[in-house]
Amino acid sequence: MALTTDDQIEIDVRDDAAALAHLLTLPVHARLEALAEMQGASTFDDVAMKRMRQVHESGDGFRISVDDPRYARGLQRLVEADAWGQLRRDLARAWEYQRSALPGIRHPDRIEVRLTLGNPDDPVFVEHTLGYYGMGATPGNIWLVAWPTDYNLTRIGACGVHELVHSLRTPNIETGFNLVEWIVHEGLAEVFTTEVCGRDSTGAWYAEVTGSVLDATLETVTAAFDTGNGFRDWTPYVLGDLVAERIGVRPAGVPHMGGYAVGRLIVERYLAATGLRAAQAIVRPASEILSGAGIPARRPR
Repeated sequence: MALTTDDQIEIDVRDDAAALAHLLTLPVHARLEALAEMQGASTFDDVAMKRMRQVHESGDGFRISVDDPRYARGLQRLVEADAWGQLRRDLARAWEYQRSALPGIRHPDRIEVRLTLGNPDDPVFVEHTLGYYGMGATPGNIWLVAWPTDYNLTRIGACGVHELVHSLRTPNIETGFNLVEWIVHEGLAEVFTTEVCGRDSTGAWYAEVTGSVLDATLETVTAAFDTGNGFRDWTPYVLGDLVAERIGVRPAGVPHMGGYAVGRLIVERYLAATGLRAAQAIVRPASEILSGAGIPARRPR
């Protein structure tokens, strides 16, 4: 991945709708190879093939081994909602907002964006994560999955904006990734999304994490800031107990997506104290954001 400080960025939203529609007409035994071709991956690339199998056999993607008539209808709903157009427009708008707020920010020179169809039969994905989410932790790549619902069909672009923040923050901070950084990442991404797309564009994943529940979650998450050695250890504190149980990790007593609510609270406190916007705070160290939000520093035990 090449980094630049130019004020231009190539955001390539790969409109896979037609290719996905064709894939769904193929015999199930031919679909994995077709998916690899669609994504430009070689079937000899073991890493890429393993990742695709994981997403579409045990993850939140549609099942490549199942001939399900709902898939074509779900894909058509995404097309009718102009999901790929939403991504193009909202990501372009987000970048214009970011570069006007903070010229010269380091960023990938190109970001490839892919949206795929989700699995309608997973209750955690559909009922708790509301049938959509994205991943943008690797600068230069944004991947999203969606099973269309009345709620998420108007928020696909906003989800892409959230993921864009991860691609922009990572090249601009020098500290390694840990639980503190993950929480701050999510808080900045959520607040930035509201700045670009409006307050109703995101937040429903953790809408019930308020009041005393949010207070308790804040205490649980911040008390764990010194702990853990990787994503499996940190997942319970960011994504919550339901996801922790799915990946075989001990729950931490955190509600679904509770770490997002904590991150957003921390960032909103910091912005209120400094008068900055999320687009300006995107390059600020996590330690500064915690201090400005009044969160005590945690030290290794």
